[in-house]
Amino acid sequence: MKTLWRISNHCDLDGLGGEKSDGRWHTAARGKRIVYLSESPAGALLEALANLKGNPALFPEKYQLLEVTVPDDVYASMTFPSGGSPPSRSFYKTLSPSLSRKKGDAWLRNRVSALAGVPSFPSPYSLNILLNPQHPDAGRISIKACRRIRYDRRLFHIYPAAK
Repeated sequence: MKTLWRISNHCDLDGLGGEKSDGRWHTAARGKRIVYLSESPAGALLEALANLKGNPALFPEKYQLLEVTVPDDVYASMTFPSGGSPPSRSFYKTLSPSLSRKKGDAWLRNRVSALAGVPSFPSPYSLNILLNPQHPDAGRISIKACRRIRYDRRLFHIYPAAK
């Protein structure tokens, strides 16, 4: 079994958020579901931090970390929207958001695989994993645990008042 990670307010892999807002690898549309996963808890946290918006003083105290298990054969069948294998870092530098969305949308529509490997833009030597919840193998992927973890406030440059 392979372990992947996600930060989400919801302890599920339904991918309903993909219907509501665009992501780096998809355009939002009714019925279009997608789940963004990471290879490590740190990668998941970095992606979540890159997408936080607003006043850091108002950010939540905790986040929910999902530990996701993937059967080895499902993980081994992962595809890469940019081609047959993980592309070079230089490929990602030239990939515009509109092109990555186009590639991701095609991958979702064609149900090529349950998982697709894509670059983490905040950490270009890291891989994010997209999950297509509507692929037949998606039902074999499960959540092992959902844990609430306190944010280290240093991530936001906010320190508690001295006592």
